[in-house]
Amino acid sequence: MGGTIILNSGPFPETKPEMEIAAHLRSDINRLKGEFYDLERGRVDYGAMRGSDAYRQYAECSRFLREYDLSRLGSREERLAFWVNLYNTLVIHGIIELGIRETVKEAPRFFRRIGYEIGGMVFTPDEIEHGILRGNRRPFLKLFRPFSGSDPRLAHIITPPDPRIHFTLVCGSSSCPPINFYTPERIEQQLDIAAAGFINGPEVEILPERNLLQLSPIFRWYNPDFGGHRGIVETLLRYLDQGNGKDFLIANGTTARIEWKYYDWHLNR
Repeated sequence: MGGTIILNSGPFPETKPEMEIAAHLRSDINRLKGEFYDLERGRVDYGAMRGSDAYRQYAECSRFLREYDLSRLGSREERLAFWVNLYNTLVIHGIIELGIRETVKEAPRFFRRIGYEIGGMVFTPDEIEHGILRGNRRPFLKLFRPFSGSDPRLAHIITPPDPRIHFTLVCGSSSCPPINFYTPERIEQQLDIAAAGFINGPEVEILPERNLLQLSPIFRWYNPDFGGHRGIVETLLRYLDQGNGKDFLIANGTTARIEWKYYDWHLNR
C-alpha cells in the first residue's frame, strides 16, 4: 500500500457521533447530496463543497472509519449500500483534496492513489470496486486480482457480485452514471432504477437501420460481469423502455454489432 494517500488520516474529532458510524456517515453523505449533488443532471458542485461546513464534517467523521468493525455490516443490503456510497464519496473526497481541476486523469493512478483506512485495513477506489463489489475480479486489461489469497480484506467481498453496481459507481466523470445515495432498505429498487436510468439515457443508443448498438464502454470493461454479448443484450432488454429499439433487440440483439461510445473523463460538474 506504499504511496497511498489516506484521506481519513488526522486527529479524531473531540466528540464521537452518538449513532453507529456507518449510519452517521450515511447521514453526512445524504447532507452532501442535498446541498451539492444535482441528481437530475448527474452533476456535483465541487467548488461549493470544498469550503462547506457539510464537507468538513464529513471529512472529520470519516476518520472514525479507522476503528470501524466491518463485521457490523450484517446483511448483503447493508454491505452493498455502505460500499457503493463510500466509493462515490471517496472519489469526491479525493477530487477535492488533490485539487483536481478538469479530470481525474490529472492525478496518475488516481483510483489506486487515494484510500480510506477502515478497521485497520486500507481500501482504494479500485479495491472497493474490483475487490469488494466485484467479488475480487481482475480489472479490465490487468493481470492480477486486487486481493491475494492471504489478504484479510477477502473476508469482506460481496459474492455473487451484482452487475447493476456499474450503474451506481461514479468515477467523477461526465460519462459516469448519475450520482445518487443508496440505503439498505431500498437498495434492490434503487439498483433497478439506476440500471433503467443509465440504459435509457445517452450512453446507450440502438440503431436498427445499421444493425448496431452504440454502448458505453462500461459494458466492455465489465463484459464478464454482464455475461458477455448475450448477457449485455439481456440486461438491455430487461431495462429498456418499450419502442423500436427494444423490438429490434428482441429480434436481432445477439447478432447486432457493437460500437463503444466515447468516454468523457471531464469532471461531472
